[in-house]
Order: sequence, then C-alpha cells, then structure tokens
Amino acid sequence: MIKRLSLLAFLFSGISMADPTADFGRLRYDERGLPLIDVRIDNRLHTLMLDTGSGEGMHLYKHDLDKLVANPSLEVTEQAPRRLMDVSGGENNVSVWMIRRLFISNIPFDNVETVSFKPWGFSIGGDVPMNEVMGLGLFRERRVLMDFKNDRLQMLADLPSDIKKWSSYPIEPTASGLRITASAGDVSLHLIVDTASSHSLLFSDRLPSGLLFSGCRDIEPEASNLECRVTKIALRDREGKIRDDLAVVTHGATPRELDFDGLLGMKFMRGHQMIIDMPERLLYISR
Repeated sequence: MIKRLSLLAFLFSGISMADPTADFGRLRYDERGLPLIDVRIDNRLHTLMLDTGSGEGMHLYKHDLDKLVANPSLEVTEQAPRRLMDVSGGENNVSVWMIRRLFISNIPFDNVETVSFKPWGFSIGGDVPMNEVMGLGLFRERRVLMDFKNDRLQMLADLPSDIKKWSSYPIEPTASGLRITASAGDVSLHLIVDTASSHSLLFSDRLPSGLLFSGCRDIEPEASNLECRVTKIALRDREGKIRDDLAVVTHGATPRELDFDGLLGMKFMRGHQMIIDMPERLLYISR
C-alpha cells in the first residue's frame, strides 16, 4: 500500500505583504514528507502545511476562522464565496475573508486572504492531509526561501551571494498557481509547483503516445506495482542543465477546467534550498 503519496492543489490567489527579511522559523514534515510549520495567529497556535499549490494566504478550519472574524481588533471584510477545484475534479465552495492586517508569529501581513478549510484533494493509498494551510498568496511579490535542507522558512530582501551556482527555472503565475515547464518524451508540459504533493503528478490524457511506464515501487518501495503507473519527466534550467524526476500518472479524464498538465511535487525539492522569486518570475533550487 502507498503510505506517503498525497497530492493536493488549491487554486486562485490572494495578496499580502510583510517585512522582507522575516524568518518564520523551523520547518518539519508529516509522515508523507510534506512541510509543516508551527505559527501563532491571534495568540493561538496553528500547525500549517506549506502549500505552494494554493494561491490563497491561508486555509483555516471554520471554527478558527470564525474566531478571527469575531475579533474586534482585526479589520475583516467578507468577500464573495469561491469555488475551488482539486486535481481530481473535486470541488469545494468556501467562504472568503480579507484581513487588512494580521500578525503571524509576530510578523505583520497586510491584506491576507483567508478561506475556510476542508480536507480534500487527491490521495492514493491513504487519507488526504488534515492540516490547515499556508498558501503562496501570503508571499505575493516577495522572495521566499523554502529551505528543505536546513528546514527553515524565510522571506528574503536579497538573493544569496552564490545564487549563480543555483539552478534557475522560469515560472509563470497563473490562476492555478506557479507554472513551470517540463517535458515527457518529446512533449512540453506545464506543471504547477506544489509543495503539498509528495510526488510529481501527470494527467494521462495530456501525455504523448508511446511513453514508457513503470510500476509504483519506483517511487514507493512498500507499494504494489499495480497501484499506479510512473513515468520520467525532465526539467531544463536556464543554463541548459537537465534534471529528471519520476511522476505518478493519473487514470481517467482530466477536468477541462484545469489549465495545466500536472504537478511538480516535493520529491523534486526535498533536501534542497528553494527560492521563489516572484518579482523576477524565477524559481531557484540549490544543487
């Protein structure tokens, strides 16, 4: 049985701002290897999953969101309800609130778009994650260091002095998230960078004919080979260097509303430092 394969994608976007040199603290990981961070919001401790596949600032359980909305010291405005879709085509209608200023672990953020959280997503061989979510929308137009080597989360004022030694990849902000280009066989694919996916994922009906597949044990030794199909993808950085990854291939038709071909999951990033440079539309990974 697959124990650590979990794939999630939340769509749409939010806007927030904070001190660019702020350090959130230490990352830790759940049993699937997905990144978690413990933060304090309005004097309450929250464990949030770091999910770059979410464009919102935060996804909080309704009882936690209700407490924030009811706090007279916060300026909170209700927005129009939103329909979110995951990679399996599952839909959730969620309430949306804009918090004008919110302190998260003593770091101030402006215009934090916060939505109600419901456990959902696409999972093979296990339950979907139950943690509340810190989305990419919290860091709009910032440089964010997600250090999966030293287990830190930090916003950067400047890039590291050795940044030319890092691999860099163009990214495109879309309504579905940060899109990066990969290839399978001789076909280019658009993937969403998703730290809440334990492995990369490809939609089967977006792949070229004649592609070779292997079994699930290539990505999860404890799995049965019959549980899923796996194939190889390649990403080329701006210097022309190619790095391969393995991706799970879905079964069935892809929802037409999805404007991407799959997800780039945590296995590609695990053990490395990653910087999402939103102003320059680049993703850096240390090698």
